[in-house]
Amino acid sequence: MRKLFSAIACVGVMYLVLLVLPVAKFMTPVAFYQSSTFDVIAHGNGRALLPGNTLEAAVNALIVGADILELDIHLTADKQLVLRHDEIIDTTTNGRGNIVDMTVAELQQYDVGFHKIDYSELLGPPGIAVPTLESLFQTMPDARYIIELKPEDPEATSYLCDLISKYNLGDQVVVGSFHTPVLQSFRQQCAGIPTSLGQSEAIILVLLSRVGLGHLYSSEGVSVQLPLSYGGFQIITKALVESIHQLNMRVDVWTVNDRATMQWLIDMGVDGIITDRPDILSDVAG
Repeated sequence: MRKLFSAIACVGVMYLVLLVLPVAKFMTPVAFYQSSTFDVIAHGNGRALLPGNTLEAAVNALIVGADILELDIHLTADKQLVLRHDEIIDTTTNGRGNIVDMTVAELQQYDVGFHKIDYSELLGPPGIAVPTLESLFQTMPDARYIIELKPEDPEATSYLCDLISKYNLGDQVVVGSFHTPVLQSFRQQCAGIPTSLGQSEAIILVLLSRVGLGHLYSSEGVSVQLPLSYGGFQIITKALVESIHQLNMRVDVWTVNDRATMQWLIDMGVDGIITDRPDILSDVAG
C-alpha cells in the first residue's frame, strides 16, 4: 500500500510540473487569419443553398455573407483537381462512377444536384457541373479557402501545391485533411502554406486539453476544425477553446446550421463556424 501511495504521489508531482511548463509551440500568425476576428465559413460552399462544392454555390455563399469557402477536392483520371465531397458522383449527380476513374470531361457530362442523403428534399437548378479547383481560383481570385484533401492517397498533394503557387494564393488558403499522412505529405511538398490539423493530430490536442495539458501540444497546423460533438461526447467546451488559443491557433466548429448553437459558440469564443447556411450565420454574427 505504501508503494501505491508513493507512486500516486510521484504521478501527482509530475502532473503539477507539466501543468506549469511553458507553451510548447506558439504558432506564428498567418495572413489568412488576420483579416477578421470571426469567420463565417461556407461548408461545401454553402451546400444547403445551392448544390455543394460548385462554382454557383461559391459565388452565392460570398453574396450572402461568407468570409471563407470550405470545399473538398478529389483527383481525376486526367490528374485534375475537382470539387467533390464523395469519391463517387452517385450521391449528387445524375451519373455514376468513381472520380479517380473519370476525366474532367466525363464528369462534366452530368448535372450536379443536392446531396441525396443530406438534402434529398431539395432540387437544384439544371446545368450545374462538377467544377475544377482551377476554375474556382480563376473565378474568385480574391476569396479565402479552406481546402480539404479527401483522397487517402497523397498523390493529389503535389497538384494542389502547384495550383496554389500558380495563382499566388499562399495567403488565401488553409489546407486540411482527415488523413494525417496526406497532410504531412502536403506540408513537406508545400512548405509555407498553412494547414489545419489532421484527425489523429486533433485527437491528441483534444485529449491533452481535457487533462489541462493542451499547452504542451507542438502543433504543425495553424488551426483545427472540430465537430461540436462526436459519438454522444461533447467536444467543444470553453476550456478547450481557451487551451487552443494558448497555442495561438484558431478553432472552427462544424457543421452548425441552427441559430441558437451558432450564438452559443460565438459567445464561447470560437474563431469560426462551418455551416451549410452561411446566410443564417452571417445574420447571427452581425
